Amino acid sequence: MQKPVPGNPTLGSQIYDGKGNCASCHSIKGAGGVSGPDLTDIGVRRSAAYLRESLVDPQAALPERYLLVTVSTKSGETVTGARVNEDSFSIQILDGSGRSHSFWKQDLAQIDKQRGKSLMPSYKERFSEEQLTDLVAYLASLKEGK
Repeated sequence: MQKPVPGNPTLGSQIYDGKGNCASCHSIKGAGGVSGPDLTDIGVRRSAAYLRESLVDPQAALPERYLLVTVSTKSGETVTGARVNEDSFSIQILDGSGRSHSFWKQDLAQIDKQRGKSLMPSYKERFSEEQLTDLVAYLASLKEGK
């Protein structure tokens, strides 16, 4: 039998929707942002310890497919976001506001792949220990079909 996760998931949900502003980047069951990973079933996919670490040190446990990239075009435009797709000729990026950008590599002056970096801020100083515990309890409760 799995040990229950400490904290109050109801209060954690309020932190997710309010102070955390998590839904600006993450979605649950199709509601929310798209620039971060979908959290609909995060409670099945990740442990409570992993979730807490992701909140306090987002760089420590990045999903492999989320590579932070900054591109600079030859015309002077700069875009930073998560790489969505890349091939020999083009790269597609989803910025922090959820806007998709597509570039031909021939039009770029620079591509800076920032391995080990995250768009997500650390919540270590922003939330109290109790708030972190409640938010982790909420995230751990997210299981498909619940």
